[in-house]
Amino acid sequence: MKRILLYILVGMLCVPAMTLAQDQPNILLITIDDLRPELGCYGNEVIKTPNIDQLSQHSTTFNNAFCQVPVCGASRASMHTGVRPTLKRFVDAGAKIDKEMPGAVTIGQHFKENGYYTYSIGKVIHGKKDTAERTWSELVVAEDMFEYHADELVKESENPIPPYKRPQPYEKVKNSKDTDFLDGRTVAKAKKKMKELKQKDQPFFMAVGLARPHLPFVAPERFWDLYNENDIPAPDNNFLPEGIPNVAKTSWGELRAYNGVPKKGDVDEQLAKTLKHGYYASVSFADYLVGDLIDELKAQKLYDNTIIVIWGDHGWQLGEHTFWCKHSNFDIALRVPLMIKPPKGKKFKKGSAEGFAEIVDIFPTLCDLSGLSQPAQLQGNSLVPVLQDHQKEIKEYALSRWKLGDTIRTKGFRYTLFKNKKGVVIAEMMYDLTKDPDENKNIVNDPNYKEEVEKHRVLLANALKKTNI
Repeated sequence: MKRILLYILVGMLCVPAMTLAQDQPNILLITIDDLRPELGCYGNEVIKTPNIDQLSQHSTTFNNAFCQVPVCGASRASMHTGVRPTLKRFVDAGAKIDKEMPGAVTIGQHFKENGYYTYSIGKVIHGKKDTAERTWSELVVAEDMFEYHADELVKESENPIPPYKRPQPYEKVKNSKDTDFLDGRTVAKAKKKMKELKQKDQPFFMAVGLARPHLPFVAPERFWDLYNENDIPAPDNNFLPEGIPNVAKTSWGELRAYNGVPKKGDVDEQLAKTLKHGYYASVSFADYLVGDLIDELKAQKLYDNTIIVIWGDHGWQLGEHTFWCKHSNFDIALRVPLMIKPPKGKKFKKGSAEGFAEIVDIFPTLCDLSGLSQPAQLQGNSLVPVLQDHQKEIKEYALSRWKLGDTIRTKGFRYTLFKNKKGVVIAEMMYDLTKDPDENKNIVNDPNYKEEVEKHRVLLANALKKTNI
């Protein structure tokens, strides 16, 4: 009799635990490299992104989300730790969490330690094995993103000519299937893993990293054929901003490393058109793969109870101010797409939010949505209040930095302060985004803005005091 009662008691104790595992939301974190908010759901009428646009109807789309650093390694390190960059931490593409902040708890680690099965595939954290052991239950190491298909390009890619040089920065691939591409293989493996994870008695945290639209712009022909190259608009401001300090300029060496791109000066009009065409084709390919991933989530009946986050690690310049790639302190390089679909059954809104969001906010937001505590290191804010009320604004500004420049984005302005390595101020720039949304005239020395400039100097100085932990 005692043994029977013991079995009953154990069974009663087990039921809540099993229910908790089943009720706990899953998480699908999709990182898309070099994706700027040039999508249908962000108002672009030329680019074709039907799957992300469809997801936006079930999500909150943040129209004013900004990364902390406009380069992949540092931006991802900042997001995965929820910690802002400093002069010595999370500075460039080679940023490593294990080296620069070894005591940091990563987002994957936090969920793993709280009962989640954490799975990473593709380019998620930039360093392929950075924090891997403590962060992931299972890691599929990212493939080399510099893929080509034509024999002559493959050969040249594998045998670069010193100094560092790559083949052309784009390729339209004919007669291909999805899994001929690294992103296609990433999504195919992730879909297979979803079926396995469904059978586990624990929730999952799946991080999927897509390489495109990162250079080179390699995509199947059918996505190039979605566009007439002449219909893709050139930027209205392919000139340097008036009064731009030299330190604010970028030489976009990432693109210049490719054959056919001039080592100095601007790209010609035809190459600019083809590059933008290739970027658009790559974005549409990434969108298609996102749709494939979400369709599998639905097929496995996991969609409703899965939080989906789509984010770009930084913006990307397509000829604005004559610049290409990232690596600058302008809105076009710092503004990113961010979309969060909460689990079904909660009282959350669907649509767009205009208030500021930052990439460091993703970590605390996912903690709140999943009912987990927040690690003490986090410097972002939970966006859950905004998911509940899109009129809610939880922060006054967004703070970013690149190399020698710290920049602060407020509702009407972007102000950037440049200091040399000794901490001496060497330049400033500020743009009135109400009158000049494309940041074409530096007004930092305009007497009509004297009070506004000083206000932003103080605001930035106070914000920077909070970044060191």
